[in-house]
Amino acid sequence: MIETLKKKQTNEEIVKEYTKVRSPELKEQAIQAYLPLVRYIIGRMNIPENGLLTKEDLYQFGIVGLIEALERYQPEHGTTFKTFAYKRIYGEIVDTIRRNGILNRDQAKNVNRLVSAVETLQHRLGRDPSVQEVCREAKMSEQEYFEIEMLNKLNFTLSLDERVSETGEGSQLRRDMISDDSQQSPEERLDRESMKNNLKYKISRLPEKQRLILALYYYEELTLMDIGQVLNLSESRVSQILKETLIELRRSINYQ
Repeated sequence: MIETLKKKQTNEEIVKEYTKVRSPELKEQAIQAYLPLVRYIIGRMNIPENGLLTKEDLYQFGIVGLIEALERYQPEHGTTFKTFAYKRIYGEIVDTIRRNGILNRDQAKNVNRLVSAVETLQHRLGRDPSVQEVCREAKMSEQEYFEIEMLNKLNFTLSLDERVSETGEGSQLRRDMISDDSQQSPEERLDRESMKNNLKYKISRLPEKQRLILALYYYEELTLMDIGQVLNLSESRVSQILKETLIELRRSINYQ
């Protein structure tokens, strides 16, 4: 009878019981129960076929995040384990991606497109262009502009100083593949770096839910409906939070 009841335990109940007794058997049960969540997260991510990391590689790091979540989870805080684990798993995978310097082809193309527009306007106008001017020059919407900015400011971009190729003429840095910073004056570089740091700081100060929605939407490319299912929110509520967050960050850029 007791064994029958145990089999009917939900995954959440297994985790809650593990937090009380910390038995190896329950730990294994909990890990096995949430391995599909790791697969789900990996499956939703757009991993470039560049030979650096495969989805199977990231799956292993996702399991590390799952185990960490299991050890740190505290049910009394009121968060479901699925939500708590999602953040830990996703965070571990993203950290791995960042450490290995992955930027997919479309992202690199968009970064280059934005940088080129900014540099063109700086030379033409003799000053830093506004967001609206950059959008007109690059023929992109403000939404597209902020998508590219989010990729950069959420720490999901490449380390520009990483060496990516060795040739007979020496090694090449990632920054050389994106833009030529030597064409900027020290003051221009300082201003741009200040803007980046300011926006990065603003994002870091956002409530956790807003930061997570930004990450899920702009980097992992989940739909609003999928994000809502993960966070137990309606699709319309996710959309509202995302719009409010972008408005807040846009103001940070325009009025810094």
